[in-house]
Amino acid sequence: MTSKSAFIKARIFGEPFHVVTFDKSQHEYYAKLSDFHAQFRMVGNNYNQTLKELKCHFSERRAMALVCKLEKYMMQLVQIMHKVIEQTDKYKNTVK
Repeated sequence: MTSKSAFIKARIFGEPFHVVTFDKSQHEYYAKLSDFHAQFRMVGNNYNQTLKELKCHFSERRAMALVCKLEKYMMQLVQIMHKVIEQTDKYKNTVK
C-alpha cells in the first residue's frame, strides 16, 4: 500500500489483502549459502590460474607432483560441498 489511509480504506470496503511473512533465519541461511557459493567459485577460478602457473614455471615432473597435492585438496572441497548440499536438502525439508 502507498499509505496507511489507503490500507484502511481498502479494509473498510472489503478488498482482499495478503499477509507476507518473512523468516529471518531462512534469509540468513540463504545469504550465507550464496556467500559460500561465491567463495567456491573463486576457488575454482584460482585453481585454474594455479594450474596455468604450474605448467609455465615448473618442470613437468614437479608440476605433476604439485597437481596431485592440489587434486587431493580439491577432493576434500568437493566432499565439503556434498555435505553442504545434504544440509541444505535437510533444511528445505524442515522448512516445508
